[in-house]
Amino acid sequence: MEPDIMLIVCDSLRKDIMQIYGGEARTPNLAKLTEDSVVYNDAIAPSPWTFPSHVSMFTGMYLNEHGVHETEKDKLLDLTRFNLDLQKERLPEKLSKQGYNTLGISNNPMVSPQTAFDTGFNMFFTLDPFPVSKEDKTFQEARRLGASPRDIAIKLLKQGKFGKIAEFAKFRKREKLISDVINFPLDKGAELTNKILANGNWESKFFRFINFLEVHEPYRNYNSKEVWDNVTGIRKMSRKSMENIRREYIAEMEYLDGQIGRLISTMKKAGKFDNTMIIVTSDHGQAINEHGYMLHSTYLYDELSRIPLIVKYPGGKKFENKRGYQNLVYIPKLIDDVMQGGDDSALYSEATFSEAYGAVIVLPGGYKDREEYVRKTYEKLRKAVYKDGFKMTVNGTDGTIEEFMEGEKDVRVEDNKETAKDLLSEIEIFKGKEQFKLPEI
Repeated sequence: MEPDIMLIVCDSLRKDIMQIYGGEARTPNLAKLTEDSVVYNDAIAPSPWTFPSHVSMFTGMYLNEHGVHETEKDKLLDLTRFNLDLQKERLPEKLSKQGYNTLGISNNPMVSPQTAFDTGFNMFFTLDPFPVSKEDKTFQEARRLGASPRDIAIKLLKQGKFGKIAEFAKFRKREKLISDVINFPLDKGAELTNKILANGNWESKFFRFINFLEVHEPYRNYNSKEVWDNVTGIRKMSRKSMENIRREYIAEMEYLDGQIGRLISTMKKAGKFDNTMIIVTSDHGQAINEHGYMLHSTYLYDELSRIPLIVKYPGGKKFENKRGYQNLVYIPKLIDDVMQGGDDSALYSEATFSEAYGAVIVLPGGYKDREEYVRKTYEKLRKAVYKDGFKMTVNGTDGTIEEFMEGEKDVRVEDNKETAKDLLSEIEIFKGKEQFKLPEI
């Protein structure tokens, strides 16, 4: 009997905050799920941001293979075209051909039919979690004017547009009222996602993909201006703000754990839990200023690259952990093997990689004078390799080694020359024909 398949992506979830990995976030529902699952300890995201990682997860290709990623000239708007042009069978396409009812529900507008992620799905819902549409003219004008209400008010005062101040105050009041009703930003679509699934048809053989956005910014008491000041190099984040973001990030994961628990309960009531392959993972992590950087994309630090991976196999199967690394790139092959009655060997590799191709930062109004700083700081090519307990990250724009680590400890190239050369040779093979400057050792 072929298994049903549930792929749950907790957008922006880093591994180290989760209870099952020794972190602070209390996640009893996921802890309960692990009793029937295999918990993987060395899962890596192929990209530090959403769009390329999801393409990799659906195609089984790294970024340098599928090409759906940012470049110095091509940014967010171009990626939909790249995604449309990519001639590669996607996971939902393959499963649909095999008779699966394929359903996608995404709380992230970046993963939607509008960005060409509905290929192969019989039905795809996009639940925009934000209280006001980004297409709203007042919202767009606010973004052009500044990163905070105070910025907007000051600019309008200087321009003598007093009527506009009242208009924006009304807009903010409406936004807050809607946020309170839908419990935003704590809930970013998970409640509605569960309602859709609870009332859905669980009878047919299914593949269901869910993108939950709860741990993605913004958070409660979120000071976007302070974040953008940090990103653009104007001033560093205060310790108080960083502590608040981390606290709210953990609170979001604890809330999401409850929502995942509801989803699992729905599956059990429908009699679909035992024969379903359930994959819980993330597309990338989230930086909370550990390296002087907030949010995600651009860098390949472990808080961005190391992600959780829990797999409940159909029929209660369990597999012993093996030596090697896991990657979202291997998900399609894993699903295919399990459908054929195989094990989880496809998830493991002696070495695995993560890549970043530059800046995907969209600056709010008031920061246009920081565009050159952003370009010089973030417009870099990076590749990271994980192998034999070591990690090396190379900046291919500057030709430098940015990270050389054994486990969580920084190590010196001079003390580990053979290992460093081996990791560098892996990156050289992996980069293919790309213009990527390698350092000399």
